[in-house]
Amino acid sequence: MIYVSLDIETTGLDPETCQILQIGAAIEDTRKLNSIDELPRFQCIIEHQHVSGSPFSLNMNRGLLEKIGELERADRDDRSEIRKKHNIIPANLVAKSFRMWLEANGITANEGTPISITVAGKNFASFDKPFLQKLPGWNSLISIKSRVIDPAVLCMDWENDNSLPNLDTCMQRSHVEGAVTHDALQDAIDVIKVMRGITRNYTTIYF
Repeated sequence: MIYVSLDIETTGLDPETCQILQIGAAIEDTRKLNSIDELPRFQCIIEHQHVSGSPFSLNMNRGLLEKIGELERADRDDRSEIRKKHNIIPANLVAKSFRMWLEANGITANEGTPISITVAGKNFASFDKPFLQKLPGWNSLISIKSRVIDPAVLCMDWENDNSLPNLDTCMQRSHVEGAVTHDALQDAIDVIKVMRGITRNYTTIYF
């Protein structure tokens, strides 16, 4: 199967009052595995005129805010170069850009209908999805299938865990090196690494 590993960084936890700062995604084909470095990737920082959120999240994502601030401070002639350097996209163009990336990598739909994708991500259904659906034009261009792949279910210690493990624990249990970076693209890649590790490159069947 083909799925899209998708992650976001936000200014806080509430999609009604907070905003997406960064989107990262990678496409995985479980029947034809590319090396991790060759996976099709999407990454953008989202340009906002005003930002609101929690102090903790704003501080954690201060590097992203600095890049958005760099764009705001720049002279008009320099802004296109800064947008290109950091792939900063206005919020109203993000859904269109994401759809174009999907189409360029063979995931398509009839014109005028949303592209339907299977998504993998840690806590995606409860956290990321509501934020993405607030983006202008998202729901008319992208349809996320209701069944989401969360690697935590495969990484459970059923005897000792009292809740689903976080991504750091999933990485440890699937023998993926490193730690969670809170960079959207790297976290999306790490989810694919966990899925490959825990399923032995999708050869382990759990039934």
